Amino acid sequence: MLQNILIRNIAIADNVDVDWSPGMTSISGETGAGKSILLNSLGLALGDRADYGIVRHGQSRAEVVATFDVQRIPEAVHWLKERELDNQNECLLRRTISAEGRSRAFINGQPVPLAELKALGEMLIDIHSQHAHHSLLRPESHLQLLDDYAGHPDLLLSVKNAWVEWQGLERKLKHLQDNADEQNARKQLLEYQCEELDALGLQEGELEQLDSEYKRAHKSESLLAGSHRALELLDGEQDSNVLTVLRRSLNELQHLEDNTESLSSALTLLESSLIQAQEACNDLTSYINSFEFDQERIQVVEERLNKIHELARKHQVPSADLPGYIHILQTELETLTHEEDSLHELADAVKERKTKYLKFAQQLTKSRQKKAKLFEQEIIEKLDQLSMPASRFVIQFADESKATATGQDQVAFHLSVNPGQPMQPLAKVASGGELSRISLAIQVVCAEHSTIPTLVFDEVDVGISGATAEIVGHMLRSVGKRGQVICVTHLPQVAAQGHQHCIVHKTLTENQTTTSIRTLNQEQRIDELARMLGGIDITAQTRAHAEEMLRSQQNAH
Repeated sequence: MLQNILIRNIAIADNVDVDWSPGMTSISGETGAGKSILLNSLGLALGDRADYGIVRHGQSRAEVVATFDVQRIPEAVHWLKERELDNQNECLLRRTISAEGRSRAFINGQPVPLAELKALGEMLIDIHSQHAHHSLLRPESHLQLLDDYAGHPDLLLSVKNAWVEWQGLERKLKHLQDNADEQNARKQLLEYQCEELDALGLQEGELEQLDSEYKRAHKSESLLAGSHRALELLDGEQDSNVLTVLRRSLNELQHLEDNTESLSSALTLLESSLIQAQEACNDLTSYINSFEFDQERIQVVEERLNKIHELARKHQVPSADLPGYIHILQTELETLTHEEDSLHELADAVKERKTKYLKFAQQLTKSRQKKAKLFEQEIIEKLDQLSMPASRFVIQFADESKATATGQDQVAFHLSVNPGQPMQPLAKVASGGELSRISLAIQVVCAEHSTIPTLVFDEVDVGISGATAEIVGHMLRSVGKRGQVICVTHLPQVAAQGHQHCIVHKTLTENQTTTSIRTLNQEQRIDELARMLGGIDITAQTRAHAEEMLRSQQNAH
């Protein structure tokens, strides 16, 4: 629960330091004294957005520090430990705002994002505003109130998670289905192209081999003619052919009787040249004999090359790249085929997730319907206490269900305030005063079932007075016995019910205005209740009335 709040340089609050106690604390003060500053500052400590204009004029920075005892809030303890922000049972929230609008947030001295501060703050304090009855006119708020009362957060989370999973897969499925026609057309084209290229059967290196064979066939005549001319020069019928000349030269040298080194070398070279020339003749003869003029083969090669180049032009790729291009098309076709299979698998997954969602949503509906009956009974009891004894209150579930992240239910609060009148939506049957009392009844019932130990009620007693106000005070005091209630009120009947009483006071000097908050002792409480009863002029009678009011409350409790 809240133990202390320190406020520095926010609006007209220059240095406010207040300790808080368990039970019900009444807060009062004249209009404009600064009660809203207290609640706004508390909101800043809990993660509300800050306006740089709240910084006290002439100051560079504003600061709020709120200290909590979290030992009775296991959810908060777990949250802090999970983020390594825990400090035994104490939790200190700090918020600073500069005059330039920069804001910083801290939990137990560690800087944190504002969203973290807000998430933790929602576990520590529940604030009921005087304007809450306006939200009752919007049916969309009714389901939240019912869920707050029912207390099934785990079931709500299961429904939300199942909804997120279902909708995520359904969006993915819809995306694939929207592209299905286009992908199917692409798949058919790829199947045709792959069949066409598979039928071609082009192998790696085949194009180079065909090109070589084609070029050799088309220049075979010039190759043969050149080979024959070279063979004729080497070993032809002319006496001047190379072999004949070499033999004659060798014969002449062999008959010379001289062992001179240069002559011997010449003889050796001629013998080697003759041998190489003879081998060259043999190779040329083999080369010439290897030529076979197969016109049909030449035609087959030419047709094969034409088919390859034609398909390459059709697919707009170089002929040499066709084998790799076939692989690319096959890979894309496999991917599309897999996606088509995945589409069926995804459709099955969507059905499975939907079934899971519906299972949890139906459990949530049953829980809501069961708790709604109890909620109705408690609201009727509270309305009876608030001088609306003939009222009937019903939570109506819509016949048509609509799947959402919060389940399939749509509910609306219906009321009849007078016997014989039909049940109608709140906005149609409740006057301003009645709506205030209905709102208060709902907030008190929800507060009684809240797991949050600190509850703040901001002038929720607007529109009531007299005996009804005293009953409201009893209700809030009863809630306060379970933990901590902070109640800002303008009614003495409510303020008198507090276990303790604080007053917000504004001080005016020549140079500045400041606000302060202090806890009242018994005599001061009597004076403040007398002021609330009688206004500016406090008479002995009003003070006696205030003293009796306070004594009656203390004797009763």
